[in-house]
Amino acid sequence: MRPDIRRLAAAAMLVSLVTLTGCTGDADKPTLDEATKLLIAEGDRILASQDLASSGSAAATERADRNSEVGCLKGQVQRFFRAEGYFKDPPYVPAPSNAVGLMASALRLRSYEVIVDNADLGDENLGTAVLRHPTSGITFLIAVRTAQKPNIMIVGKTGCYPQMVS
Repeated sequence: MRPDIRRLAAAAMLVSLVTLTGCTGDADKPTLDEATKLLIAEGDRILASQDLASSGSAAATERADRNSEVGCLKGQVQRFFRAEGYFKDPPYVPAPSNAVGLMASALRLRSYEVIVDNADLGDENLGTAVLRHPTSGITFLIAVRTAQKPNIMIVGKTGCYPQMVS
């Protein structure tokens, strides 16, 4: 397996572990519907940001419109926001770590805590950041890479919630 793929896989595993350990019955935690609305709003904010526009552009490929059991305990679900995109045309290709740093800094200003960043996994062709909001339980993985396309990948997800049976 190529080193950049291994680093991206490691970041994804860390996000899964954080979500599993963050599934406690916290009274401040929003409902799944509230968390889904927050997730979509945060994802849209990233996509519309000048921080992203300075590097390239991205569009949502999934907008938290369905439940997923991936990464949750049995009987629990979560929602995902996914986006992918591309760098601006040369000569404006940024360093991946700089592009990730800009997008991550906007989340940090909104109280997201850094779980994984470039110092943990980065190299010159791959920039990564994993951030989690302490009260909403929403986690974002931002990955920017030069070696393959799409160059920009953003994955956000809610925490795990009991599955409602209709």
